[in-house]
Parts: sequence; C-alpha cells; structure tokens
Amino acid sequence: MHAISFSSWMRLSLFRLVLSFLLVVSFAATAFGRQTETLDTGKVTASLVSSLDRVAPGETVWIALRTELDEGWHTYWRNPGDSGEPVQLTWALPAGVEAGPIAWPLPYPTPTGPIVNYGFEGAPLFPVEMTVPNSAQDGDRLSFVLDFYYLVCADICIPEEGQLSLDLEVGEPIEDVIWGPQIQAAVLSSPRPGSVRGAAELANETLSLTFTNLPDGTISGAYFFPFDQGVLGHSTPQSFRLGKTGIGLMSAPEFLWANGIAETVQGVLTYTLDGETRGEVVTVATNAALDIGAPSISGPSMGLWAAAFGALLGGLILNLMPCVFPIISLKALSLAKTAHGERAAARRGAWAYTGGVLVTFALLAAGLIAFKAAGAQIGWGFQLQSPKVVGILALLLFVIGLNLLGLFEFGSRLQGAGQGLTARGGLSGSFFTGVLAVVVATPCTAPFMAGAVGYALAQPALTTLIVFLALGLGFALPFLLLGYIPGLLAKLPKPGPWMETFRQVLAFPMFAAAIWLVWVLILQTGANGTGLLLIAMLLAGFAIWVFRRGSGFAKGLALIVALGAAALPLTLSTGAADVKAAVLDSEVWSPERVAELRAQGRPVFVDFTAAWCVTCKVNEQLVLKTDRTQALFERTNTAFLIADWTNRDAKIAAELERYGRAGVPLYLAFPASHDDVMGLVLPQTLSFSVLEETLGQ
Repeated sequence: MHAISFSSWMRLSLFRLVLSFLLVVSFAATAFGRQTETLDTGKVTASLVSSLDRVAPGETVWIALRTELDEGWHTYWRNPGDSGEPVQLTWALPAGVEAGPIAWPLPYPTPTGPIVNYGFEGAPLFPVEMTVPNSAQDGDRLSFVLDFYYLVCADICIPEEGQLSLDLEVGEPIEDVIWGPQIQAAVLSSPRPGSVRGAAELANETLSLTFTNLPDGTISGAYFFPFDQGVLGHSTPQSFRLGKTGIGLMSAPEFLWANGIAETVQGVLTYTLDGETRGEVVTVATNAALDIGAPSISGPSMGLWAAAFGALLGGLILNLMPCVFPIISLKALSLAKTAHGERAAARRGAWAYTGGVLVTFALLAAGLIAFKAAGAQIGWGFQLQSPKVVGILALLLFVIGLNLLGLFEFGSRLQGAGQGLTARGGLSGSFFTGVLAVVVATPCTAPFMAGAVGYALAQPALTTLIVFLALGLGFALPFLLLGYIPGLLAKLPKPGPWMETFRQVLAFPMFAAAIWLVWVLILQTGANGTGLLLIAMLLAGFAIWVFRRGSGFAKGLALIVALGAAALPLTLSTGAADVKAAVLDSEVWSPERVAELRAQGRPVFVDFTAAWCVTCKVNEQLVLKTDRTQALFERTNTAFLIADWTNRDAKIAAELERYGRAGVPLYLAFPASHDDVMGLVLPQTLSFSVLEETLGQ
C-alpha cells in the first residue's frame, strides 16, 4: 500500500472540491430559474418564465410573460379604458399543447387629464396555463414560442413588440423554485369568478350597479372594471354606497346602453375588505337591480368610532402635508410671538384657531351633505373644483406673501377682511387662520383619512358631521396642545430680530402655493381664465403700491383698485364652452395630399394620433374637438388632416421617424406654399393659444 504525499492529497482534494462545485452548479441550472434571456424592447424588458422546469405528460404548466417597465410608463389591461391597447400574446405551440387565457393581473385606474385608462406599472406577470398532451414522451423537448405586443405609454405612447422562446423537458415534474412561487402568487391574485352577484340598471341617465353576496367583513370602497368598452364611462367617478346586504356604485352609461346591451356583462369588481384589496370576476345582469338595503353603520357604534379615530389621526398627519404648510406657518409665527407672554392669551389663541378649524370642517360637511342629497357627485376638496374659489385663494395667498415680505401693512380699517384677518393679532386672526388652513388643506389626503372620509360620505348626516369634526379636531390638536403645555412654549426662541427674517422666509411657501393654484386654474379655465387671475394679481400689487403713497386720495384709489382685483376671480368659470365637442372637417393624411393642399395655397395641420394614445385624447378633448378650433381652421382656411396610427402603418411610422419621433402624438403645421419645407413641430401638450399663434402666422 503506497502512501499518498501531502501535495498529491491536496491536488486530489482540490479536484473533488471543483467537481462538487460543478455538480452543484449543474443541478442549480436544472432546478432553478427556468427563464429566457431578457429582451429590451425600448421602455420594457421582457422574458418568459415557467412554473416548472420539467413537466409530465397530460399535466399543466404555467408560462408567463414577465415585463419590467421603466419608471413612469404603463401598459394596458384587457379593456384599456378610454384609450390604449391591451397586451397581446400570440403563441406557436408544440403539437397537441393547448393554451388557456391570460390570467390578467388586477388592473388600476390611470387618470390622465379628463380620461381614465386601466393598466399596469412596475413588473407585471401575464401567466398562461399550458396543457401537455398525454402522448408526450419522457425526454421530449417542448418549444414554446411567443410573439408579444404591448403599448407602453407615459407622455407619449410607443408600441413595442418582440419574440421569445422557452424549452421544457417532458418527464417527472420539477417545480421551478424561483418562478414557481411567483407565478402561483400571480395566478392566485388574478381575479376569478366567486360568489358575488351583480346587477346594473339605467335610470335618469345614471347607471346604478348593485352587488350582493360579498364576504363578511368591513368593506370601505369598490370599483368595477368592465371587460368590454361601452358599458360605463371610464372617466366618470364611481360613487360608492354601502348597504346592509351589499354595495352600490353609480356611474355614467356608455354607448352599449343606447345600441342594445346584452342581458349580462362581465367585469372585475375590486373592493377593500378589512383593509385588503380584493378582485373578483362578476357577471352583471343588465336592466336589473339587487336589494342591498339602506345605508348602515357596520357595528352601530364600533364602525362610527373607528372612523372617527381614523379621522382624528388623519387630521393630525394632515398638518405635515405640503399644501398646509404655508398657512400653518402663520400660526407658528403667531406662537413664536406669544410663547413667552401671558399663557392665558396663548390658550385663547389656540382655542380661536381650533374654533376656526372646526367651524370650517362643519361647513364643509354640511355642504357635502346638501350636495349629495341633491344627487351631485362630489367629495373631499369639492370647493376647489370651482375656479372662483381657486382664483380667490391664489390671489389671497399672493397678497399674504407680499405682506410677509413687509411690502405693506394693513391699516385698522382694512383688517376685517382677507389677509388682514389671518395676519392681525388677537382671536379673530387665529380664527381666520384656522379657516384658511382648512380651505387650503382640502387638496391633500393624509394616511387614515381617506377611508374615514369615504366612510363618512356613505353614512347618514349625523355620522358624516361627527367624522368631519373628528378630522378637524385632529387637525387643530397640535396647536391646541401647545397652548396647554408651558414646557413646549418655553422651548421656543424668544422674540427678537430673527422673527422678521422668519416672517419673510414664510412668504415664499405662500408664493409657491399661489403658483400651484394658478396651475390648477389653467387646467380648469384654460389661458383666458388664467390671464384674468394674473391681471387681478397685477391690480392687487398696484393697489398696494398706491396705498403706500399715504395720501387720502391714494388710499381711496387703492381701495377701488383692490375691489376690482378681488372681483375679477368671481368672473371665472370652467372652460365648458372651450372644450365643447365639435365635429371637425378632416381628411385622411398622406404626404401626397399635404402637397396637393399646399399647392392650392392652403395651410395644413396634421394630427398624428391613435385611439390608444392618452395624450392625444386629452389634447382632442381640451383643444382640437372644440368649437373655437373649428372656427380657427375655417378662419385661416387650414386643412385638417389626421394620420391615424391606431393600427400599424409603415408610411406613418416612416414619417414619424423623419421628424425624429418614435410615437404619437405629433402635430405638424405646414405653410401654404409649393416648396418642400418640412412642417413646424408643435408641442405635444397642445394648447389653443399655441395653435392660434401658429396658424395666425
């Protein structure tokens, strides 16, 4: 027996170690991660993944298209909503293999301007169940080839496509330990038929949907996604109603109700059960209704107090929201001034602020109750849907900002209104700071608050009022506690020169809030309404400058100008007339037709669009399909051509590439001439003023 040298033993051990490592890697390669190489299609990377690494004859396997979307981009569900195209999978399968339908993920509403789409972001899986024939033999290799197409959208929409192929071996089944659990989770979370019953009834131009047989638990919200377009208005909010034995939704009907709707329609009902979102495929009987009972508070006192507690927490957190900061900073400045003075005065100021908050929340609740009773579909922040309110607030915050910078001080006669009420000392200043804080806070929704407010609006008036007062108490509580905790007040810096700097710094959040409100007004009224508000700001600034001149005449003139500035926002109204749909005279685009029209001496406007393009639809609703655009085209003798890229068109794709674009929308304006000048590219976010300026030239 020969002795083995140490060096030989080391070489043998190293060989065994390497061999073991290779065996482990080989095993892992067969037992983990049955996945194709990723394919980058532009805004999405795609791959095929499998629930099994090996499949038995006669058994099923799930194969899924895995997509990873760039941040801010989305694809579409089987019903894309107001625009878009669904993800499309076309399989080339081995002989005898049968493919099932896509197990669609739960969709989400994606609002863009006035339209709403249904789709996905992030990394959704699209699993399909494959059934292997009994005739398959162990050792066979099954090749699954997928041609896929999806529309990916953000500010623009880009169609992307590709092909992927995945091979599976037939034999004793082996689960893929990486993708098997993920695909199983995706399949289990995919909506499927359950026990829920549904019905839909049209009355007085309102579509009422009712659902019963829901699981036991607390349901706080719901949304219905129809499988087919034409059932309901995707962009119309779905008003939720909780009954004793079910739930109801109210929306707007779509064209199928006028053209003869089927006896049943299908869709996905999503609802929040005990804080968890669920989805279920429901068959809805049309021209029918289910009795869901009168509105009920689940657990007569527990539901109410849970909602009130949630509202209290939501009100506390609301103080941290950015839209509230500009106003509560005024209260912080007031506290800094009084922190080291008489404690009783600090407490009175805290209660005055709390009173302003509670009174305003009560008025908001009363307004919501009244509008709901009249059948209006409104909710939290409804007052900011009025351009008049938005305009007045923007002007008020602008003036407050000027005051904080020290450009003016109101005299005693003017301290009874507007900014003077929030800037002056005493109880009235604290009260109206609370009022303004609530009004400005309504665009924000804090955690715990959304469910509480949604619950309150579905309940009787007394419950609604209680929940809203709890929300107001939570909102005012930090300043109320400061008035009763001397230790906290004592830690605030003593008044001094720093306060003037602090006051001036606070002017800039005011200006930022005013800018935001101007942006809101642009969406509500368009350029004309925004112009009126800017003129009002100019007049307010002029009135302040005149007022500082000091003479009696100057102050009188300043008062007149200030009243004119304040009156201008009251003339604002929504741009309903501007966005009224109009049927535009249009032609189908072609390069030859553009050349012919220009040869006739006519300017040409070309709209490169598609039915699935979100931005295109927004521009159509707000700009192109309006009476004033029709009048502009007629006045300028402009020919309107549409290049519809809803379906693939090589000629349109080539023209887009010619202008350095990969997707729609694209808007081109051509002058009336015979030469071969390329079209002027207009902004993708179209406005009437840009259109008017371009065609006017």
